[in-house]
Amino acid sequence: MCGIVGVLAPEPVEQVLVERMRDRLAHRGPDHAGIWRSGDGQVCLGHRRLAIVDLSPEANQPFHSHDGRFTVTFNGEIYNFRALREELAGQGVRFRTRSDTEVLVEAYRRWGARCPDRLSGMFAFAVWDARERRLFCARDRAGEKPFYYTEAGGCFLFASELKALAAWPAFRREIHYPALIDFLTLGFVADPKSIWEGTRKLPPGCSMTVALPPGAAPRVPEPTAYWDLTFRPDEAVADWSEQVLATLEAASTEMAFADVPVGTFLSGGVDSSSVTAALSRAGYPVQSFTVGFEEQDYDERPWARLVAERYAVPFVERVVAPDDVDAVFDAILWHYDEPFNDYSYLPTYYLCREARKDITVALSGDGGDELFAGYLKYQRLGRMQGYERFLPRPVGRLVAAGAGLLLPETSALRRTAYQYGQDATTTLADMLMWVFTDAALRESARGPLAEALAHYTPVDTVRGLLQNAPPAEVGLVNAMRYLDFKLTLAGDILVKVDRASMAVSLEVRPVYLHRDVIALAERVPAHRLAGKAHSKEVLKHALRAWLPEPLLYRKKQGFAMPLQGWIRERGSLNGHHDGEDPLADVLDVARLNRMTDAHAAGRNLTSRIHSLYFLRRWLAEWT
Repeated sequence: MCGIVGVLAPEPVEQVLVERMRDRLAHRGPDHAGIWRSGDGQVCLGHRRLAIVDLSPEANQPFHSHDGRFTVTFNGEIYNFRALREELAGQGVRFRTRSDTEVLVEAYRRWGARCPDRLSGMFAFAVWDARERRLFCARDRAGEKPFYYTEAGGCFLFASELKALAAWPAFRREIHYPALIDFLTLGFVADPKSIWEGTRKLPPGCSMTVALPPGAAPRVPEPTAYWDLTFRPDEAVADWSEQVLATLEAASTEMAFADVPVGTFLSGGVDSSSVTAALSRAGYPVQSFTVGFEEQDYDERPWARLVAERYAVPFVERVVAPDDVDAVFDAILWHYDEPFNDYSYLPTYYLCREARKDITVALSGDGGDELFAGYLKYQRLGRMQGYERFLPRPVGRLVAAGAGLLLPETSALRRTAYQYGQDATTTLADMLMWVFTDAALRESARGPLAEALAHYTPVDTVRGLLQNAPPAEVGLVNAMRYLDFKLTLAGDILVKVDRASMAVSLEVRPVYLHRDVIALAERVPAHRLAGKAHSKEVLKHALRAWLPEPLLYRKKQGFAMPLQGWIRERGSLNGHHDGEDPLADVLDVARLNRMTDAHAAGRNLTSRIHSLYFLRRWLAEWT
């Protein structure tokens, strides 16, 4: 895992500026700081290295091909680099290092823009072709590794994190209000938006080629997709167990390759437990790490211990307490340099920090719930699909209208009734908007935020994505699997893990996002995954051979933390703000204060309170 930066400019670039950008990413790569500037000075690439494969200095980056034509700065890991190396060597390529970086360079030479489709791994990279004067940029299928880019002062800039771009003198530091709407509803900024006007994320599964003609400004095209999640349900398979177990074991084994110590995250849930089991069964030495809480309802350590004991795995625990919030919040705010509302970043950060004491690479179970329909909402969608046969949408809308009159805005029953009465796109979008509802945000919005709401809602983003997975064609469950993969994973889960792990220079590899596991999930019919009374059924059925049944079929807990009680009982994230409030320009502060009082009186408004606390602190830090 590493940090990458780069600049393409019509005039010679000051190298010291790019070095300053690069070193804002020192946490992502403490092992080496590299810089390269082209002969004409118009191209400058930087790299911070966390050495994982081939620890020798010869594998440092920016890395040059043997003939000097190609120069790459690369963040991530290519899991199948040994197979690709053998294939390329068979075609006459001679390698100077044992690194996956050199394999990537030669793969690009051989396959050009089709190169990313040959890669199994997590990556964000840019390859400069000196002969053609163009920069090829690509990001992995799921968006595990970040890639931000912008145009400023006639230059094209890219980096792993926004803080590196913000170090450029001409960077445009203006809030992009549709992104702020995403944050206040979805809990994160959805790709390809960023919180800053004019700055974007390269979407997952996409690439683009930026040309730099002699004496001219860079030409930046729209990204193009080289891959997309496509459902190909195979109804002929009666039992998926053998394929599921074999694919997980093969993926885990391939992903465990490294020249540094490797371990696993073990939360006590199905997905992380399956990763630990797969590696153990493959004969790989495993050390596992978990975090827990003193509050029993949130503590999954007993389940994690059960798996660790079953496979005789060394097991390290870390308890997170209320005081831990304030202890690291300032550091977290700096690492998550966009507003971010998934407050499980806190246990994730402490988990990563504890693991980094012993290992450099951790395998995780992230992605299993999104690909195999593990969330409770998938059961609701399965029920909805069945009810539509005898509860037409017009009747559902009448029920929703009645619930809207009788129940409070934050009532879960009101939300459910509303969802049953809407069209599929609105229903799916509403399930994703877990912070402020669209209606609640409109009531609270002021100034430029209210103006932006007149032209944008996250439903627009959902509607655009569903053009590739229409609910009428793929069904509600698969449509939500697509949205979770494109939105929730890329914008929330993977951002949380990437920033928390990179804050302590730890590489995390999610096994369920291996290319072969994704391809398997595409083939499993939706009704075999989620129905009226079950979720993730194919995966759970297969894992009965590896894991205790009580763990597989217990009530889903998720990687949650007891923040609701900490706010109410201990005053964590105090929502009231004395003096000039940075939120006053965009939100009705009096209404927000009443909301905090309502939470103290017993209503659960944790996500809203955290979102506002984070946003206040973020505005003070970055604007």
